[in-house]
Amino acid sequence: MARSLWEAETYVNLRLAETTPPPGGQVTPASPPKVGENMTEGADAWTWHSPIGDIEIPYVSEKTTVQVGAPFGLGRSRLIDAAEWIHVAHLYGERAIADMMEYAADEHPPGDFQDQERRRHISLGFELAVDATLQAIAFLPDGEDVVPDGEIWSTFGAGVKEANPDVVTRAKMEEELEYWRGVNEDFVGFYEETS
Repeated sequence: MARSLWEAETYVNLRLAETTPPPGGQVTPASPPKVGENMTEGADAWTWHSPIGDIEIPYVSEKTTVQVGAPFGLGRSRLIDAAEWIHVAHLYGERAIADMMEYAADEHPPGDFQDQERRRHISLGFELAVDATLQAIAFLPDGEDVVPDGEIWSTFGAGVKEANPDVVTRAKMEEELEYWRGVNEDFVGFYEETS
């Protein structure tokens, strides 16, 4: 059971990536959940008929995540492990950096609605990197400096940790959290001043 539609999509795409043959295997993202196409409505939850199987997303859980601004859900994930969340954070953050660099090279007419939407999209990428990092930090037991091995249960997550063991340390995750927040604040602040 997913805590939100966004978590369900993230989970499915991670599982698809996990089964993509390396090297250079290209992952085709799953079609997003859409009622009437690949998702049905039940009494208390949607059921997404995803490429990896059915996933339930309770209405109340999705509504709560939207209301509090936690796109992936509240609490700790039961679907996505700590190392996978760090990978997700990097994907969103690195994409936002690439978009930011491209944006910086372009002209920005004052009051242009599309320009404002583009900035909002870039900022959202950084916000999602922050939220994904917070999702990973939720796996750290109080007073511990490293996510326990038992909290990295997927093949994909194990590969992420094997490639960089520091990725699931408190120090590294807090450093990355501060970095994504800082880059977003700098980006938003700079363009608010120049608009």
